Amino acid sequence: MKNEILEAARNIRIEQGESFHDNLVESIYSEAADIAKNAVKFGDGKTAFKLDTKIDKLVTSRIFGFPLMFLMLAVIFWLTIIGANYPSGWLATLLVDWGHPWLKGAMDTIGAPWWLSGALIDGAYLAGAWVISVMLPPMMIFFPLFTLLEDFGYLPRVAFNLDGIFRKAGAHGKQALTMSMGFGCNAAGVVATRIIDSPGKD
Repeated sequence: MKNEILEAARNIRIEQGESFHDNLVESIYSEAADIAKNAVKFGDGKTAFKLDTKIDKLVTSRIFGFPLMFLMLAVIFWLTIIGANYPSGWLATLLVDWGHPWLKGAMDTIGAPWWLSGALIDGAYLAGAWVISVMLPPMMIFFPLFTLLEDFGYLPRVAFNLDGIFRKAGAHGKQALTMSMGFGCNAAGVVATRIIDSPGKD
């Protein structure tokens, strides 16, 4: 019996091809919605999460979905790029303009050799200070904002909006999320590609 069920499922997948996964997920969500509808009762007869439903229809609509998405991402990128200039400048002033000469003088005071001072202060410290000054503020702004969008449930809507376009290129709508994360850090964007479905993979 088990083998017959597996064979039937395998035949269905072959017939449906790449749409098998989408149909399977859709059927699961439909079944879950039916169970919830039968199990949850409301005394006033009103539909639960009415506001959420309206927002969902708005952010995934054909008319307003893309403009809202571009506006939201543009605001985040603007805050990340322009807003990060100020903390970057403060960190550069603290770590490079003030911290580097102070450490350099401290090394000279204790009589450290020039090669040791150069390797530790001019090399390791100064390189780390510039990396922190340039990279830390954008990442501290971008990733929390990106996390808030995920917590509010907006990122899955972005993937839904772009799924049709990405499928034409043989990709998946979730790829939009990893590409966006790549603006904050390429390493995080590459690691996040694990969430992308592979229709051709068994």
